[in-house]
Amino acid sequence: MSLTRLKWAAILCFVAGMVILLGGGLLSIDELPPYPGKVVGPDNRVLFQKSDIFAGQNVYQRYGLMDHGSIWGHGSQRGPEFSAATLHLAADSIRNYLANQEHGKPYLQLDRLQRELVDVKVRNEFKTNRYDAGRDVLLLTPAQVQAYEHIHQYWARMLKEGEKRYGFLPGTVPTDEERLQISRFFFWTAWVASTLRPGKDYTYTNNWPPDPSVGNVATPDMYFWTLGGILSLFLVLGLFIYWVHHYGIWYGSAKGVSLAEKLVDMPLTPSQFRAAKYFLVVILLFLLQTCFGGLLAHYTVHPASFWFQSVANLIPYSWAKSWHLQLAIFWIATTWVASAIYLAPIIGGREPRRQGLLVQVLFLAILVVALGSLLGQVAGIKGLLGDWWFWLGHQGWEYLELGRFWQILLFVGLIAWLLIVYRAIAPHLKLGHKDEFTSLIYFYTFSAVLVVAFFGFGFFFGKGSHITLADYWRWFVVHIWVESIFEFFGVAAIAVLLVAMGLVTAKAALTVSYFTAALVFITGIVGTAHHYFWYGGPVYWLGWGSVFSSMEPVPLFGLVVRSLMEFRSIQKEGKDFPYRWPMFFLVAASFWNFLGAGLFGFLINLPIVNYYEHGTYLTMNHGHTALFGTYGMLSVALLLFSWRGLVDKARWNDRVLKVSFWGLNGGLFLMALGTLFPVGAIQAWTSFKEGLWVARDASFFETGVVYLLGNLRAIPDMIIIFLGVLPLAYFLFKTYPHLKAAEIKEGESVWKRIGVEL
Repeated sequence: MSLTRLKWAAILCFVAGMVILLGGGLLSIDELPPYPGKVVGPDNRVLFQKSDIFAGQNVYQRYGLMDHGSIWGHGSQRGPEFSAATLHLAADSIRNYLANQEHGKPYLQLDRLQRELVDVKVRNEFKTNRYDAGRDVLLLTPAQVQAYEHIHQYWARMLKEGEKRYGFLPGTVPTDEERLQISRFFFWTAWVASTLRPGKDYTYTNNWPPDPSVGNVATPDMYFWTLGGILSLFLVLGLFIYWVHHYGIWYGSAKGVSLAEKLVDMPLTPSQFRAAKYFLVVILLFLLQTCFGGLLAHYTVHPASFWFQSVANLIPYSWAKSWHLQLAIFWIATTWVASAIYLAPIIGGREPRRQGLLVQVLFLAILVVALGSLLGQVAGIKGLLGDWWFWLGHQGWEYLELGRFWQILLFVGLIAWLLIVYRAIAPHLKLGHKDEFTSLIYFYTFSAVLVVAFFGFGFFFGKGSHITLADYWRWFVVHIWVESIFEFFGVAAIAVLLVAMGLVTAKAALTVSYFTAALVFITGIVGTAHHYFWYGGPVYWLGWGSVFSSMEPVPLFGLVVRSLMEFRSIQKEGKDFPYRWPMFFLVAASFWNFLGAGLFGFLINLPIVNYYEHGTYLTMNHGHTALFGTYGMLSVALLLFSWRGLVDKARWNDRVLKVSFWGLNGGLFLMALGTLFPVGAIQAWTSFKEGLWVARDASFFETGVVYLLGNLRAIPDMIIIFLGVLPLAYFLFKTYPHLKAAEIKEGESVWKRIGVEL
């Protein structure tokens, strides 16, 4: 298959994926769950209005509660599932109300036949849609009014007094007015999840959460599209195997002269020398992020408590979760920024004038954004920012916690990074070469442009957005940006690294890059729809999400095979191959891409499976192995590749890196298969048998085997921190004083110093 055809296949797959996803989003606008203008009781007394629901949604965001619990399964997996718990509270209240009305005694005192009759009436209470779209009024029955009052009392008490079993500290939501507002928002989420869409036999959330007591059971669409997803996997996998073997896509001989040896001895440019301190910031952020991960694991078993109680009294679960996620994104993104700065003069052939100064300014800007946003998140959670919470504090969306002001600065910083890197690469592109390596540089540059562009989708929603529409755009960042576009950039970065390390030819790397990009775009972009199954979107997302997300593992199968081939290549190079450990981390990234993103992702994305596991630790297991396993290991590979060229080769220490490699990968393996996966499997089983609210109840985490597995989680966490991150930190700080000199001047040819023309 020619490179031109592969290139156009990648372009068409990208365009087709975006058209399908954007078109589906446009059509879904008319099917969003309504925010009723007024919610009234049987006597037409107004209980609350649309503005009150939005006010409660703002409270939910203001105090970072999406990082403490979840709504419709999106958010943190340890705290309450606010919508499912509220629905259960409403069901209990309505059951007792109807039992007392009709039989004069509580529900539990009724005989079997009486309870069954009440259960039928309870399901009817929930399923009947009493929203009048013409008048924009939602009418509640007397039983629902009582349930609403009960719900308010429950959440007001918990969010005021605290609840240790769920990790809530006293004063989580500080004022009576805010607690009233958020209880109204929770009531609305339960109504949306339990009321049938007009003219349909399923709810606005496609019957999620599973709870037979209110009539939320699996629909025929879930079974049908699960079969469609399995069929699509095998169909595309068969085509994939045919293409690979027919066209020899994964194969390509190594370069005759290894560029790796040239890079190790190459003196530095001013911008490369200044990029070194980026990596020191990376390792400090990495260390802090894993420490907060350990704290979160402790909170899972012992909520709102710690060995030093003052820590638990100061740092609520939402703070720890927010920083754990944001620090992960920061250290991974900073690694990619720094490695691109290091590679740019090598690719471009010259150091642009004042490039070192621009790199220095960008470094300071990154520090300001990172520190400002992290501190702002804490201030927002603590309620210290007043009406400025959205701009400077905690925006309230998982993975996009940073305030809008910091988000804007970060976007500007990414654009600046793009321009800084481009001005160094541009000399090569301006030469007008039409060889494969130049095409690979264009590919790499375009992938960086998409990294910046897709972060911009985070500005398409904000305070006061419809929560379903906001989450539609949020997943453009969290799934497409973090998974598809990062994967696209990762493929481009790996391709450039392999060519730079002398392991493959530019043509072979470009062939693999185009082929992988085509599959990643068509499966990953449309596959985003599996996040829309239960979040208030139309039922057609079940079809799109199931079919295309089931295809996502296919390119990952090939990547793990390719990584093993690269592993064999490195063995042929002998023990003195200078980029041995960057190569090993690339292999690890491919392995985790296959296991975490591919296998664990496919396991939970089929609709009938996702229906019961959504909001459980199976999702968390997929997230850890995909984000940390794939992008974390790739980032360490980029870091070590760059560091190998930055530091005097006499100071390189393979033994320390060996400890770090096995500490990071061994710890993650034990965490995933020893704790997260088994707890998630038990949760999904509980959700299937009893309902999601039971699987997310505090009592679930207090049961014997789950409690034991939670305590055992300390072992992999300690391995990751003490045998993975700390040895890597020791290595970087130990060798930082021994950076090579910045001898290449601005405007001087880098290629001439390397002794080879790329």
